[in-house]
Amino acid sequence: MSEYMNDDDRVLVLRRWWEGNGTSMIVTLVLVIGAVIGWRWYNDYTRTRDEAASATYQRYLDARQRDAKPEEVATILATLDNDFRTSGYRAFALFYRAHDAAEAQDFAKATEYLETVVNDVKDEHLRDVARLRVARLQVQAGNTDAALDTLRKITGAGFRSYVAELKGDILLGQHKVDEAREAYQAAAFESMRWFENAGPYMGLRPIELAYVLMTRSGRVSYEDLEQRDPEFIRRYDGRDSLLK
Repeated sequence: MSEYMNDDDRVLVLRRWWEGNGTSMIVTLVLVIGAVIGWRWYNDYTRTRDEAASATYQRYLDARQRDAKPEEVATILATLDNDFRTSGYRAFALFYRAHDAAEAQDFAKATEYLETVVNDVKDEHLRDVARLRVARLQVQAGNTDAALDTLRKITGAGFRSYVAELKGDILLGQHKVDEAREAYQAAAFESMRWFENAGPYMGLRPIELAYVLMTRSGRVSYEDLEQRDPEFIRRYDGRDSLLK
């Protein structure tokens, strides 16, 4: 039929189609462009935030190392607390603060810092690390029932052996020998299961195997190692052998 249409007819058909579909096409195009721009902005924003959090945490480590004045340390920690509340870098700083409080025998303050990690930080692995440490403090304080309740909230597969072992210690202290034995056996099984399936890792170079062993529990991540031992991570990324 189109072969019998003149130019005016074709223009009229196109105009009618545009009147019926043009607006929705423009809206769709705008939404797609907006989504792409928004996604790129979000990625850039997230990366910038992570870099800023990392830099602030590094300032905290440097301040600790040179025994900076309390006012300087407090300012850095306030930045982490206020600007990077859910960041893993804030969690690392809170772990240090909890350790310092425990060393000073202020176990209530140490528990408070760890519970802040559980409540604020997004990374579930770090939250489980905090829960495990809270449970240990609760055991030390004699609150064994509370410790068992805390252990039940740890869900990470990499923590099963640690949870089972601490549960065994608690149950043994409660003179529940049979239950404690079961918990210890579960802890041993979780550890054994990893090593029984470690064959595929035996072909790795020493630096790679060291990385796998240190991160297998899930309690230590790439980012943890990057902060704790940048030289190790540099060599790991370069696949250089530590045993040269």
